[in-house]
Amino acid sequence: MLAGPRRCCRLGVCRTVAMILSGIGVLVVVAGCGTRDVGSAIGDLSSPDPEVRLHASYELIRHGSVAVEPLIDYATTGTDSLRYISAQILGRIGDRRARGTLKQFAEDRNEHVRRAALLALGNMADPGIVDYLVATLLEDARPDLRAAAAQSLGVSDDTLAVPALVHALQDTASSVRKQAVVALHRLWTQQAEGAVTRALTEDRVEIVRFVAAQALGQHRAVAARDPLRMALRDSSVWVRAEAARSLGMLGDAAAEGDAEDRQRVDE
Repeated sequence: MLAGPRRCCRLGVCRTVAMILSGIGVLVVVAGCGTRDVGSAIGDLSSPDPEVRLHASYELIRHGSVAVEPLIDYATTGTDSLRYISAQILGRIGDRRARGTLKQFAEDRNEHVRRAALLALGNMADPGIVDYLVATLLEDARPDLRAAAAQSLGVSDDTLAVPALVHALQDTASSVRKQAVVALHRLWTQQAEGAVTRALTEDRVEIVRFVAAQALGQHRAVAARDPLRMALRDSSVWVRAEAARSLGMLGDAAAEGDAEDRQRVDE
């Protein structure tokens, strides 16, 4: 997976919830949860105990489509924290009945709820949702929401989003450009490869060049060999190291060794 920073929620929700609901280890922990009715699990989402909220979240994901409508009814009149957790759960379930609610949450007064809803919408696999996310990516005034839209487009599995993500590589916020590169990595096309190659050579921010070099290597982008060689002279040691690793994936062992020598000199 491509590297990227993770922001901690400020709503008082256990950080582990966000990590697990984004896909880390769900099956392992869910397997250990007891089976209860949906109503009891939904009620526990408002518990002051973060462990109780966490296990309730697992249970609702396990219940799947059965939990969707009751959770929507409960969440829409709940607290910021409840709407935030519910958006993540609905995104993990991926049922299209949640589209309207998630769109509503994407316009929520709370920025964390909006971001969670935008990230969840990418799991809906619906062309109308892609259009909505593209509009957010290109038009929203808030960079954190533009970045969330880019991230969500990456999991949509719809390459029709590629032109908008390419355009987002000109965004004024580096967080948006980075997420656009990560999304293009997941929706790889010839156009995506060309745009990510340009990001490697032209972007002024280290993290964007880093993830671009990483994506080019993972996709064995032979046409990017020369730009990757140029990146061996990047001002960032991390970009140079990633370019060398990517060249190694392309079978360019000499360039990889050259980068290692240069890094030893820098040290």
